[in-house]
Amino acid sequence: MLDTIQARIAAADASTGPKYQVLRDAILAAITTGEWTAGMRLPTEAELSKLLPYSLGTIQKAYGELVRDGLVVRSRGRGSFVAPMQRQMAEPWHCRFLGDDGTVLPIYPHLVGHRVVKPEKRWRELFGPRAKIVRIDRTISINREFDVTSRFFVPEAIARPLLARPRQNVESANFKAILLRELGMPISRIVQTVASIKATRGRPQLRLEATAYTVEGEVAYFQEIDIPDNPRRLLFDSDLRL
Repeated sequence: MLDTIQARIAAADASTGPKYQVLRDAILAAITTGEWTAGMRLPTEAELSKLLPYSLGTIQKAYGELVRDGLVVRSRGRGSFVAPMQRQMAEPWHCRFLGDDGTVLPIYPHLVGHRVVKPEKRWRELFGPRAKIVRIDRTISINREFDVTSRFFVPEAIARPLLARPRQNVESANFKAILLRELGMPISRIVQTVASIKATRGRPQLRLEATAYTVEGEVAYFQEIDIPDNPRRLLFDSDLRL
């Protein structure tokens, strides 16, 4: 296992990012290629610090990101282990990137959190003057290649049953499908637009906005998705009729 990490780091381009990111990517590659399987115990941070040209803090940061992304789990007194692969979202709608063979790449969401947002003019215009809006944040890994950020805005009456589900179900949920199957709220139309293209840390980033409408013409949810510069093609329709 240690030999695998050393070999991958030696082959990595050190200019691709900070040291903790190089280490994280080396471990990520070992997991996603199947070299390391679910349940395998990882070397401790102290063990790695003795063998790699990285500080203990760098190694801890790399492990911390892997834990945050759900790829590694920690057990007190036992160590860190490769986690079961995250369940991918079924039938992705707004993050449909195409692979080299033209198929839609799998996506792996991670729930960041949720909160009630302050009343604003745009929420009143979308959802009505008295609607209480909840924002649900997720990061979404596209085929383990890059992450997009999703902010999902929905009336509290709809957010409550969504968030009452187990965390792992909220993470991997296709909210559109839940609205239909569990809340009896079919989505008849989704309008997607490119809101802006901006630079973050010197790199281009695209913002996609999606507004979903019920058969009665009411807005069911509004979503913002920030997409970093990447080599993949985004399957995009400006007006999706379901």
